[in-house]
Amino acid sequence: MSARASALTSLLSSWELSLRAANRSERTIEAYRLAVRQLAEYLDDPDATEVGRADIEAFLAHVLSNRSPATARQRYLSLGVFFRWLVEEEEIDASPMAKVKAPHVPEQPVPVVSDDHFAALLKACQGKQFPERRDTAILRLFYDTGSRLGEVAGLELDHLDLTDRVVHVLGKGKRGRSTPFGIKTAQALDRYLRARARHKAADTPWLWLGDRGPMTPSGISQMLKRRCAEAGIEPLNPHRFRHTFAHQWLANGGQEQDLMRLAGWRSPQMLSRYGASAADERARDAYRNRSPGDKF
Repeated sequence: MSARASALTSLLSSWELSLRAANRSERTIEAYRLAVRQLAEYLDDPDATEVGRADIEAFLAHVLSNRSPATARQRYLSLGVFFRWLVEEEEIDASPMAKVKAPHVPEQPVPVVSDDHFAALLKACQGKQFPERRDTAILRLFYDTGSRLGEVAGLELDHLDLTDRVVHVLGKGKRGRSTPFGIKTAQALDRYLRARARHKAADTPWLWLGDRGPMTPSGISQMLKRRCAEAGIEPLNPHRFRHTFAHQWLANGGQEQDLMRLAGWRSPQMLSRYGASAADERARDAYRNRSPGDKF
């Protein structure tokens, strides 16, 4: 029996073409597809015209019973994009998402990397051997730029400018940006590059090398987990460095618009999300400098 022409799963390949034409990232496309596949499985792959508001709300309730509110919200946003596309393509008359409310996600600020923990990480990487030089450079680049894991892992040699102390990264939506870094990070990168020149895979364009060639995002995450264990601290997700960068920028009086450009954000909403990591600490520090009662 042939697949029904308007079944949800039968429309995925056409939708993916549209997403690629819009220059969506592979990670975004996969997240979108996952949401539709899960909805199709939950509803037994109905025709697109048969999906109603109640079906969407029941699916989101199902997701909430098994996963986090943040996951449910991501499924909601992905399905919104899918059904808007179906309306634009005239596969359906109206989106069943029109009056569905987004799942509420309680604010859970991500803790930042403390000075003591970062110092412990650097101490765990002390040494002059290739892995120590490489890992120190990676950690300092994370801490100094707030770049995403995929951005750091995807770096090539010619993306690095030690003279101007700038790294050129490719962010979400394949949007490039230039991010500056400090002198100590430049020194760590210089030391790594000299060690890298003697590596058996030195002729590859990729910046970070492991025993078997270029390091993947998974390889960098595993390195960080291993270094955390050696430093005697809790395992850190690479993304925590991004929250730390945003917090430190704002705590030191940096401008929000500058932070948006450095971090590669287009929506001001990202400022509140990332700035919330240590907002209470910044508020207390601001109060200490402006205590109302101290003037009496």
